[in-house]
Amino acid sequence: MTDKVQFTIKPELLAALGKVSGTTLSPVSPFRYGKEMDTAAATAQLAALGICDEKGTLAADKKEAVTMLAQAEAFTRIYLTTSSKVIEYIAYFGPGGKITGLTNDSGMQIITFPAPNDAMMELVRQTIGFSVYRTSPFTAQLTRAETLVFAAAVDLQRKEMLRKFADGKAADRLAISAKDIAGMLKTPPGNFQWLSSAFADLFTGVRIADETGVAPLFGSLAAKNLVTLSGKTASLSDESLLLARGHLLPSMYLTLTAGKAQPSGKTNAAGFSCIISGIHDLLSIEYNADEVELRSVASAEIHEYVKAFLTDPSLHAGMDTFSGAAGAAAGKKERHFCPQCGASLKPGLKFCSQCGAKIS
Repeated sequence: MTDKVQFTIKPELLAALGKVSGTTLSPVSPFRYGKEMDTAAATAQLAALGICDEKGTLAADKKEAVTMLAQAEAFTRIYLTTSSKVIEYIAYFGPGGKITGLTNDSGMQIITFPAPNDAMMELVRQTIGFSVYRTSPFTAQLTRAETLVFAAAVDLQRKEMLRKFADGKAADRLAISAKDIAGMLKTPPGNFQWLSSAFADLFTGVRIADETGVAPLFGSLAAKNLVTLSGKTASLSDESLLLARGHLLPSMYLTLTAGKAQPSGKTNAAGFSCIISGIHDLLSIEYNADEVELRSVASAEIHEYVKAFLTDPSLHAGMDTFSGAAGAAAGKKERHFCPQCGASLKPGLKFCSQCGAKIS
């Protein structure tokens, strides 16, 4: 069994560590990032940390970890934001399926070999909780532009709910204008607790300039039963209103990104995000070039995806053919989940063993 190796460096030394690795860097190697420094000065800093000697020769106990990062073939990045902390962890898959972990801790990079994937999975489990139940099933297939408008509409309804809640009153279903949507998208609230901010960060290349771009999207959202139209305004449908209520106060935001180096030198990547509002209200956001799938999930399902992409190198091998990380994990593992309660199902079952719901 390989002895555990762990050392900490400043992020600006990553590029220098790549230079002393003595090997060609892969397209996904973390050593492609970092500050370009004077070679002698950078080597001296690495030597002071015991990573190499004054001539740049790697220490024997660090060599395999550094080589695996330099030659990394694929990666899985977990980014989890809560109101009190940010967790960022990247598992790099090197030749032979060997995995090295890189953790961002208060601006420092902790390199661990073999990767502490079990500890990371347990940390995610403890942070977001574990349940096979979900409050209200919700699924929507949207374009990125539709997603931005829908998120803004949900946020406007949530604002009304919070305002009325503070006054001890029940909120009415809000009539939302194209101007309201454009205003929300022009200046998103600025943190993960608002869907419009989360989606604006995810889809940086999509912008809706003004209200004239919103009206057609109201129509397409109505066709998908996410809003109802009344003149020039839109209101959330019953299903969307339940979603807004369930995510009235999001507590966490998780993003998983998986990437694989290609012979061309490029990197194929896909991923999903999840907005978490308590243990039973999780909204999965899976996306590719333009399509977005919003889906309520149980936390148990998120744990399945995290585990799959941290432990199974074969999932990265098919990254040319799938549309998103969550879909790949579900397909590879052949996992099935109850549409009512979110419980994991064995293939072929006609009824859920947890809640008794009929499985179509």
